[in-house]
Amino acid sequence: MKTIDAKGKLCPMPLIMTKKALAEISENETLKIILDNETAVKNVTHFLEEHGMNIHLEKKEGIFEILVQKKGNIPETTIVENYCKVENQQISNYVIAFQNNKLGQGVEELGTILIKAFVNTLPEVTQKPKTMVFLNSGIYLTLHDSPVLESLKKLEILGIEILVCGTCLDYYQKKSALGVGRISNMYDILEKFSQAEKIIYP
Repeated sequence: MKTIDAKGKLCPMPLIMTKKALAEISENETLKIILDNETAVKNVTHFLEEHGMNIHLEKKEGIFEILVQKKGNIPETTIVENYCKVENQQISNYVIAFQNNKLGQGVEELGTILIKAFVNTLPEVTQKPKTMVFLNSGIYLTLHDSPVLESLKKLEILGIEILVCGTCLDYYQKKSALGVGRISNMYDILEKFSQAEKIIYP
């Protein structure tokens, strides 16, 4: 029996892992999926049931185990992000402006750890920002090799607008490395700032 451990993973990663694992096993073979939050369980269960899979769910000390008996194949063209649903989410009229790819002043290594924790927590908070703006070295958070790229993509799927300073991308010669968001200009950014109820500068 093949097992995948998706504990602590943000959507769509549990769905991506599930789809990949099912493609690797044979018809009627069983797959075990380990999860640690109810939202992920609901998303994965919905995904599996819609594709005709037989499932059995167990919960042990806060950990969920889904046993899936493979029935048929999930089409390669299936977009797993469409199954990402976050309960109780609210988008509020505030902007987060990232001016740096680190958080706070002091030790650089600590600043990198803190900004990663900050961004990776955003998909889980109830009151999400309407817009996120990335300026100066903050644009490094939106590149293909960013440690927070997965979280930013999830936020974009949830409807949060991600604006990346085009002048900054040009200055650092990183426009071709952009991994998420929309290239923007200072006019658009100032419009978002002026319309927001508040602006947060991490």
